[in-house]
Amino acid sequence: MESSVAGRGELDAKREEIRRRLRTSALPLYVALSNLLRSEIQEGRWPPGSQLPTLEQLSDLYGVARVTVRQAVGVLADDGLIERVQGKGTFVADALAPRKVIRLDSSWHTFVRMLDGNLPETLSVEQDARLPPIPDEEGWAAPSYRHMRRVHRSGSEPYCVIDLYLDNACYTLAPEAFDTAMVIPVLGRLPGAKVQKMAQSLRILAADLTVARQLDLPVGAPVGEVRRVITAKDGRVLYLGIGQYRGDLVVFNTTLEVPAE
Repeated sequence: MESSVAGRGELDAKREEIRRRLRTSALPLYVALSNLLRSEIQEGRWPPGSQLPTLEQLSDLYGVARVTVRQAVGVLADDGLIERVQGKGTFVADALAPRKVIRLDSSWHTFVRMLDGNLPETLSVEQDARLPPIPDEEGWAAPSYRHMRRVHRSGSEPYCVIDLYLDNACYTLAPEAFDTAMVIPVLGRLPGAKVQKMAQSLRILAADLTVARQLDLPVGAPVGEVRRVITAKDGRVLYLGIGQYRGDLVVFNTTLEVPAE
C-alpha cells in the first residue's frame, strides 16, 4: 500500500514538473508541447506503431487546452512522426527517422559534416567586440571581432545556445554567409582564413533560466559547456565559441593514440 502511494506521489511530482516546464518555456506552448512529445516518442515511451492517448487524455496529462494538444500533434504529423487514422486514433509512425545526435568529434571533417543542415537563429549581434581573455598558448587576439549570440537547431529542435566571436577580417570575406549559416563550415571553406587547428574543451554545468528557456529544458538540467577555439597558421584566433549544449543530444568523441611499448 505504502509503495503504491509513493509511486503515485512520484508520478504526480513528475507530471507537475512537466507542466512547469511547459509553463516556463520561452517557446509558444504548442511548440514546447510538440518538442516534449517528440522527445518521449524518440525515447521510446510510445514505440513505433503504438497508439497515442486521445486529445482529451493528453490535455489532462499535460495540463493544457485541447486546442494546444491538437496544434502540437499537427506539428508531429507534419514531421512524419505520427499518423492519424480516421475512426481509429493517432499512432506513432512505424518507421521513425533516428534522432540526430550532436557529435562533437575530434576529427575536423566529421565535425563539419555533423553541422550540415543545422540552422542558426541569431539573438543579438555586437559588430566591434573584443575577444574575452584567453590563455597565451591558445593564440593571440585580432583587433576586433563580431560577437553573435545564437540558438542552434537540428530541424526544429534547439540543441545549443552559443556566444561566438568571429574575427572581423574573416567576416568581411563572406558577411551574408556568416549571418545566415553555421559559422564554422563557412570559415573552413574560406581560402583567405588559413585555418590551422580547432581546440575543444567540455565541462558539465546546470542550465540557468535563460539557457533553460532557449533549449526548452528545466532549470538546473545538465548541459555541456563546449569551448571551441579556431586559430590560423600564424596563431591568430579566428573564432571563439562558448556553447551550452543539451546534455541529452550531445556525444563528445575523441581518440587517443596509445604509444607502443
